[in-house]
Amino acid sequence: METTTYSQALLEAVGGVSNIRSLAMCMTRLRLELHDISRANLAAVRAIHHVLSVRRRGDSGVEVVFGPAIVNNVADDLSFRLDMPIARKNAKAVVKLTPTGPRRGRSRMTGYVGRRRASEHAPTVLSRDDLERLKELLNSVDLPDDEEGLSDGELGDSAILVLNGPNMNLLGVREPGIYGKDTYDDLVELCHRTAIAEGFGEVRCYQSNHEGDLVDAIQEARLSFDGIVLNPAAYTHTSVALLDALKAVGLPTVEVHMSAVMEREGFRQTSYVRDACIALVAGEGLEGYAHAIRILADYLRDAQPSSRK
Repeated sequence: METTTYSQALLEAVGGVSNIRSLAMCMTRLRLELHDISRANLAAVRAIHHVLSVRRRGDSGVEVVFGPAIVNNVADDLSFRLDMPIARKNAKAVVKLTPTGPRRGRSRMTGYVGRRRASEHAPTVLSRDDLERLKELLNSVDLPDDEEGLSDGELGDSAILVLNGPNMNLLGVREPGIYGKDTYDDLVELCHRTAIAEGFGEVRCYQSNHEGDLVDAIQEARLSFDGIVLNPAAYTHTSVALLDALKAVGLPTVEVHMSAVMEREGFRQTSYVRDACIALVAGEGLEGYAHAIRILADYLRDAQPSSRK
């Protein structure tokens, strides 16, 4: 299907052009205010390919969650068809999915990317199997509702970077007796799920086996992210460069390790990055990343004044 097919199907399912009063979007969500909600067929909306979930908003609204990189195109097409502007709440938090692949031939990136980098990557169209997994993921958490909680300046406008060092791409293969059987893809999914549940507007996961790439990622995070979850892996015990980069950018950072490093070999007791971190999470396996994201979320909430009334 092309974008025009999605938007045409959506128009028909909500009662046609004449039934739409306003059009807005926030993150991956498209929000329609209707003149007559009884004309909307939510089951038909839910059946549209690339629609992940649907729910009512108030007395006359419908909120539709689309797959990554789809919502922007659908909103633009609807805006053209309706001759109606799009209200973009928290515009900086609009997200797209970055294709997984090498960076300069050496590193692996995957995750939701928005803000300044979104335009650098071509949209990714997911397979039906991938969409079903995303639907299960979204249905397992409560998406933040702006009417009930998030407002400008809170976590819905915040972005975090989850940064992993050498050999983390081999999770599931690498010493499963220590690191478990979960894969790097499982790690990424857990981070996305936790970040959504905590109300973040964006999370990006990045892994490299090369120290310089990790330093570059930390430096670049200064302009695009509000905090970092960092597992330097073996560089924990050797890299002054990572410590200096963290101190230079000044972003709140949580150090995380899957194993209980304090109970392992003597050389693993040393962490060069710890002096630049607000907390350490170790020995919790994959769940340590969820713990670290929650710590970062609490820190960022405390660091900025609430605009709730």
